[in-house]
Amino acid sequence: MATTVDPQPLGKEEFNPFGPAFRNDPEAFYGDLVRQSLGFMTMEGVRSSWVGSYAECLAVLRDPARFSSLKPKGLPGMERVDFFNGLPVMNYSDPPDHTRRRKVVNAAFLPKRTEPLNVEAGRIIDEVFDRVVDRGGGIDAVGELTKPLSLEILLDHFLKVDKQDQRIFTEYFGTFHLFDKLKPGDPKPQPFLDVWQEGQDYCRRQYALAQEGKCDNLIGLIARSVDEGQIGEDEMLAMMIVLLIGGVSTVAAAAGSALLRLAWNPDIADRIRADLSLAARHHEESLRIDPPVATVLRFGTEGSEIRGTPIPRDMPVYVMMASANRDPSVFPDPDRFTIDRTNSHTHLSFGYGIHACIGNAITRNLVPLLIRKTVERFKRIDLADDPEAIGYDISNPRGRHLARLMLELG
Repeated sequence: MATTVDPQPLGKEEFNPFGPAFRNDPEAFYGDLVRQSLGFMTMEGVRSSWVGSYAECLAVLRDPARFSSLKPKGLPGMERVDFFNGLPVMNYSDPPDHTRRRKVVNAAFLPKRTEPLNVEAGRIIDEVFDRVVDRGGGIDAVGELTKPLSLEILLDHFLKVDKQDQRIFTEYFGTFHLFDKLKPGDPKPQPFLDVWQEGQDYCRRQYALAQEGKCDNLIGLIARSVDEGQIGEDEMLAMMIVLLIGGVSTVAAAAGSALLRLAWNPDIADRIRADLSLAARHHEESLRIDPPVATVLRFGTEGSEIRGTPIPRDMPVYVMMASANRDPSVFPDPDRFTIDRTNSHTHLSFGYGIHACIGNAITRNLVPLLIRKTVERFKRIDLADDPEAIGYDISNPRGRHLARLMLELG
């Protein structure tokens, strides 16, 4: 992908939000992204822009009239982020369509549905920790805890997908890395299309059960919205995928980051152990410094401008939320991790405005619970003495997530 930056390159590398340099070491770019915002580049032959400061990211995210979430048809490069097979979803829509779609699932996130998840999460965490103690304290915190926790909570207890059907959704997640290899005009990866078809068949079966009053999972709520004309039948699978993507990856990534920061900061772990209410602060600071989603896309509309600079209609605007979270004008000494920061919660890791992550309440319940249980159960939270104790998955173009976190707990 040819990339040029105007008026000057960022540091030693030309900036490419999908490129290996940024994915492997995003922190090396944050300072320049803040200082040089607004910037321009060419992505897949398309003139594009980016914003990296807190003020400019916030201005774009809070103004859907001037910065649309609706992807222009035929725009090269969008193949990489079309995980919904071209179907309209909340993520890539504007009011009033966005309002209509979001209303369908708002009821799913009421406290009466989300708070009971803590009980199940507590049980899962305790069972994992029991096994860790039995075998001496070593754990791959991502593979054995944060990913299984997020999948079980979201699939079993939130969406209530039967065990025999959960394979559809885990295989769906397993196709994401294939999108990263797509070039403009490439067809969707066949493994993705195959599992997508399975997902559609699943939704049709559940819809039929819902019409007979035999469906007690979240798709029953969505099915009622189909019957009431709020969404189309073909939007059902896309709606479920939105909820899963927003939940599973966010919970797993945020939980992994929080545990890593405990291992790196034993003094903070001691403070939380003495005052469990500090777990929430630890979580917010982890989200600020290691956001699950680094970048979101918006597109210029008529009359769009940033700091007096016109943004042409349909021009992609890469909103670099990860760098905004390191803006020193908002977060002094931004690279330092501290739970004494009073404004960590104002990070942009969950987005902002009408597109703020709908499932953020689940993450903000579950991750502090995990932090509390970890410091209560273990006095020692150490990174394993292994050069490969930390590993990252950079196959998702929108963010870098922990893929491996080897800890010694005792």
